[in-house]
Amino acid sequence: MYAILRTKKLKNRSKITSANRHNLRLRWQRNIDPDRTHLNQILYNPMGIDEKDASSFQKKLTEHYSNLGVKEKQNNTLAFEYLATASPEFFENKSPEVIGKWASDQVKFMKNEFGDRLKLAILHLDEKSPHIHFYVSTELKSIKKYRNQKGEFHKETWSLNSEKINPEYLADLQTRFAANNKQWGLIRGVKGSLQKNVPLKVFYKVLDRVMATGYKKKIDQMIDQIELSLGERLNIETIRNKIRDHIAPYINGVMKERQLYKEFTKLDFHKLQTELIEERKKLKLGLDEVNARREVYAEVINKDFHKKSITEDVIAENLRLQNELQEMKNKYEPEIHPVAEKSMKDKIQFPTPKPQNV
Repeated sequence: MYAILRTKKLKNRSKITSANRHNLRLRWQRNIDPDRTHLNQILYNPMGIDEKDASSFQKKLTEHYSNLGVKEKQNNTLAFEYLATASPEFFENKSPEVIGKWASDQVKFMKNEFGDRLKLAILHLDEKSPHIHFYVSTELKSIKKYRNQKGEFHKETWSLNSEKINPEYLADLQTRFAANNKQWGLIRGVKGSLQKNVPLKVFYKVLDRVMATGYKKKIDQMIDQIELSLGERLNIETIRNKIRDHIAPYINGVMKERQLYKEFTKLDFHKLQTELIEERKKLKLGLDEVNARREVYAEVINKDFHKKSITEDVIAENLRLQNELQEMKNKYEPEIHPVAEKSMKDKIQFPTPKPQNV
C-alpha cells in the first residue's frame, strides 16, 4: 500500500476559486456521495475563510500578500494545492477515529514542511477514498544589503517564488512524506515511475468520447462511398479492390498512430528525469557562484568610495593633477596662431629632389 502525495500549481484567482468551489462542495459532481458530504471537515484554517463562499480563500490570500508588500508579477504561482491520500485498500474497514488520526498526522507533517505558508486543509470523506486538500502560499522573504554614506543597512522584501518547487524538491518531498507514513504501513511509490495520475475530469471526458465513438458508423460511411459503374462486372476481386482503395488509407492512418504510441512508450522517462535533475543542480551551483562573486565585488567596490573624506581627497588630487598637466602643456606646447603658422610654411621651402640618371 502506498502513501500518495500530488501537487498542482494555481496561477490565477479564478483557478483558486474553482478549486475551492469543489473542495467546499459548493457545486455538484458525479463522483461525490451527497449522503456523506456532512462528514467532510476543515482541518486547518488559520485565515478564517468562509466555507460558504468559494472566493473567500483567494480574497484572504490577496489580502495576506498585500499586507506583506508583495508586488505580483505576471505568471506568478499564487498557491500550491497538495492532495494527500493512500491506496484505496488502506482505508478498508478503518473506523472514523483511525482515519481522523491519520488525517491529523498528515496535517502535522505539512505544518513541519511549510510552516506559516500552510493556509488551508480540508478532509474529504464523501468520495471513494478519503483524502486531504492542502493549500500552501508562495511568499518568500529575502534580505537585501546596501551601503551608503551612513553605513551598511539591511532591507526585508517579499516576493512570490515557486522555483523551490522543482522536480528534485518534489521527489525528496515524496520520500519524506512516505517516511512519515511508514508508521501506517505505507510505502513510497517507485521513484521515476512512468505511471501518472489522471484527473477525474479528464477520465470522464475520455470515457464519454469512447462511449460516443461509433466505429460501425465510420465503416458504413466508407462503404457508402464505394461506387460501382453500371457496366462494371461484379466479382470478388472487384469488391476487394474497391474496399482496399477506400479503407486502406484509414487503416494506414491507424497503424501509423499505433507506431507513434509504441515509440513513445519506449522512451526512458526515468533517465530523462534524472538528467533533468542533474542539469538543474549544475545550474544552481553556477548561479550560487555568480551570486557569491557579485557580493564580493560589490563589497570591494563600495568599501572605500562611500567614505566621504576619501572621496573628497580623490577629487582634490584629480584637480591638482589637471592643473599641473595644463601648466606643462602651456610651457612645452606654446599655442601657434593660424596666421603665424601660415607664414612659417611660406618661409620654409624644401628643395625638390632631382631625378638621378641610372
